[in-house]
Amino acid sequence: MAFTIFSFIPVETFSQIVPVGSLQDEQLRIQALLSDSTNYSFVNRPVTNLNGLEIHGGGNFLGDPTRWWSRKMESSEYSPLDNLDIRVGLNPLFLQNTLNTRFPYSENNGAAWYGRGFNTEIQAGFYITSPYFTINIYPHIVHQQNEDFLYPRFISTRSGEVRYLAEGIGNALDAPFRFGPDPFTTIDLGTSSIRLHYREFETGLTTEPMWWGGAVQYPLIMSNNAPGIPHFFIGTREAFRIPYFGYVQFRWILGYPEESDYFDGIGQGETRFTNAANIAYSPPFFKNLTLGASRVYHLYEEDGFDFQNALVMFDPLRRSSLVDRQGPDATRQRRNQTASVYMHLHLPEANAEVYGEFFREDHSFDFRDLFVQPHHNSAYSFGFQKISHVPWFDFVKSNLEFTNMTNTQLRQVRPQAFYYTHSRIRHGHTSRGQILGAGLEPGSNSQFFSFDTYKDNVKAGFFAQRIAVNDSFHLREGSAANNPSPNFGDYFRHRIDLNFGLNFLYGPGPFYINSSLVWTRAYNYGRFGYGDFDGINITNYDHFDRTNIQFQIGITYIL
Repeated sequence: MAFTIFSFIPVETFSQIVPVGSLQDEQLRIQALLSDSTNYSFVNRPVTNLNGLEIHGGGNFLGDPTRWWSRKMESSEYSPLDNLDIRVGLNPLFLQNTLNTRFPYSENNGAAWYGRGFNTEIQAGFYITSPYFTINIYPHIVHQQNEDFLYPRFISTRSGEVRYLAEGIGNALDAPFRFGPDPFTTIDLGTSSIRLHYREFETGLTTEPMWWGGAVQYPLIMSNNAPGIPHFFIGTREAFRIPYFGYVQFRWILGYPEESDYFDGIGQGETRFTNAANIAYSPPFFKNLTLGASRVYHLYEEDGFDFQNALVMFDPLRRSSLVDRQGPDATRQRRNQTASVYMHLHLPEANAEVYGEFFREDHSFDFRDLFVQPHHNSAYSFGFQKISHVPWFDFVKSNLEFTNMTNTQLRQVRPQAFYYTHSRIRHGHTSRGQILGAGLEPGSNSQFFSFDTYKDNVKAGFFAQRIAVNDSFHLREGSAANNPSPNFGDYFRHRIDLNFGLNFLYGPGPFYINSSLVWTRAYNYGRFGYGDFDGINITNYDHFDRTNIQFQIGITYIL
């Protein structure tokens, strides 16, 4: 038999990694909603094994090449060596430009940060795969114009110089309100990885952002709101069946998030180590239900890598047990824990899904504390997504999601911190200056609704959203204790963002053109009037409202 090098004969796709937030990621979620059943509930993304992904049913459209959301949207693969099962493919080429007219508006976009002005990004790369290993190179390059804008009032200064820190939070969190005064370019490895895999399991090194839990807009532990943490991982490529027990998905990561160039708080320049795990379970008698839990530890390394840091994932959940075993906080290594539990329910007959997540910042002291005050330093989200079949369209998809990260009334009797922050880990739950969890400022809450229509190769839709921006700060700064009136605090200067957006996609293949337009009205932008109560009431105070328009247009090319 002849041995031919670089024959490059097209073959059927073997394996491809689907980046979180990509067009292919959206397509898979649509197909799962349309399906009768699936072996993957999308609570442990990115999806890394399309061959192992089983989607059944979906009516007459699933697999129809005339509709973009149903078409096989995988790159062609080539076999360079006839006698080896090694295949090469190109990742989708993605180009996009985003304009903000008045102030930054940015979320769920990986390494990108959309400041005021133009933000231009590109993703491109290739992969090499086989039955046992995959190398994926898919960097993310972004140029941010980063034009100046009106700074909010509660921005830290030093000797008259602006410090690019989090608004109202300062250096208790590495999340700058602006990344310096000049244009800049970000070069990130994006969804790049080297992974070994066998059947349902895989391990490797990667920089890819992750999405844990069932939320569509704002998962509370891990999302693609920030650049991915460079990390080692071990986990499942698809749901692993344990006889008589059910189906399990998991991922355990050990990595090193980086700080931004503008963090100047306690811990600046120190090496931060992250130990995180996500595990999801579906019972054998009810596979459409997924129950999961996530836990994240951030630690400052004292003298380089210590294997004990990899074992903190198995530390007790109760703080009392932790103190008994390892001593008081002052003598233990500086660390912070966040954790959440979540559920995802697929309703195939209704073409719908219901999901929810409950989040805690730091430990409860003991079980009594947990039962008496489970809402201490807590946040939650819940929502549903549904596909409906209506005349004139293939279908319409609606999504309603509520997210609450505002501190509870326990703040009146017990200290509560901003979520994603901790006194001992001052960088917080961040990577390169962006929050790893929900793409909202800590202390915020959001009500989100979207409605999208699908017809052949076209998608068109709109969304409406209300965000109370860092309402925890407002309730603290504008409380009745700071008001000369004995009855009222500042109940009319909440910073509220009202967002209305339109989106459009045209995908005849292999080109897919996307665009969006978002109008934001920022009520009480900047919090400029805080503390001014003398003679001011709800009828005569200065509003300081601002409007931003974001326009976005991009193209994806899948060879």
